[in-house]
Order: sequence, then structure tokens, then C-alpha cells
Amino acid sequence: MQILVDSYKKSGDLHHAYFLVGDTKSILVQLKDFLENTVGVSVQGSADFWQGKFHNMTVGEAKSIYSMSQNKDFSSGKKFFIIETDFITEEAQNTMLKFFEEPTPGTHFFIVSPQDFLLPTLRSRVHTIIPSYVEVRPSQVSVVEMNLKERLEVVKKIIDSIKDEESTKQDAIELLNQIEGELYKVGVEKNKMSLEICGLARASLYDRGAPVKMILENVMLSI
Repeated sequence: MQILVDSYKKSGDLHHAYFLVGDTKSILVQLKDFLENTVGVSVQGSADFWQGKFHNMTVGEAKSIYSMSQNKDFSSGKKFFIIETDFITEEAQNTMLKFFEEPTPGTHFFIVSPQDFLLPTLRSRVHTIIPSYVEVRPSQVSVVEMNLKERLEVVKKIIDSIKDEESTKQDAIELLNQIEGELYKVGVEKNKMSLEICGLARASLYDRGAPVKMILENVMLSI
């Protein structure tokens, strides 16, 4: 968040779209405080401000937000959207790409999520702010410290528990986020190759019909 604040104070301008990853509760508090007290936007009962929360944002929901962004009756001449979501389907991201390529003047979007899941094409249209590593919650068992049998069991649970492709991808990306966080904590240089493998796995998961089981098993065998 501080990167966003410092950039605005220096330039006085905002990018049309941001992707903020991390502790969503903390980010939302800081973001709304920034908008209200630094940018001068009312976040309570204002036609210039909209906030929505989604578990798995769909293409229909993306189109609905786009329609709202087209409204011209902004009291300040600008409109601000905060989208809090755990995941955005591939179809929804492709829809968002269209209106991020030609943004409506005066509109600014802030996508807030606990995990990194954006397609490379959409990522190229937003200002991404991601911490150096994703914090591993104390309740989580370290994947890096597991033996191979335990790691493959984690993969099996993800594949067996959910049949919906997008939800399975969401869980797979969340697992990759956890693994990357653990690797960063141990040391970037020491785990450079493993981090590269995780990055390649993430990119592969974005392909339609991606073999999630095979991709995750390869990660577990390689880290």
C-alpha cells in the first residue's frame, strides 16, 4: 500500500487499475483511508465510490461492474471501484481486459485479493502491488518440510475435493502462493530454481483445460 500512497503524493495521479495482494482486511482499511483522507473521496454513501466482495468473480459480475463504470453522473467527475475477491474466472478476466484496455476517463479500479491469480494479459493492464512473499498463516503446515508422500497427498485432496475447474485452479494457485512464501522465507538465492518452477506452474495453470494434478505433482517433485 505504501508504494501506492508514495506514488500518488509524488505525481498527484492514479493509474486506472491496481491489483493489491496480501492481507485483504488490512489493505482495505488502508486503501479506504488513503482514498478518503489523501485523494479526497467519500467512501460512505457517495455515488463516486463502489465496493463489492466476491468469492469467485464471474463474467456476468465483471460486465455488471463495467456497466456501472459507464455512468456519467459522478459528482466529482471521477469514480472509484474496490473489488474484493478470492479469485476471478478466466472468462471474467478476459472481459475486464477489454475495459482496462480502453478505460473510461475518470474511473479507477482497485482489485484486492489474498492471492496472486491474474492472467499475464490482464496483469499487463494494471499496476500490481504484491508483497515480497505471501505470509504463511501459523495454522498452515509447511509444505516444504513435508516428505514427498505427504506433498502428493495434499495434491490429491485438492483434485478430489472439488470438481469445478475454476475452483480447483483457485486452490492450486493458493497452494503455490503458500509454497512460494515458505521458499522466500528460507532464502531466495537458495531456492531460486524452485521459485522459477512455481512461476512456470502458475503460468501453466492459466491455460484452459490445464492438467492441474500433473502441474502440482511436478512442483512437489521438484522443490
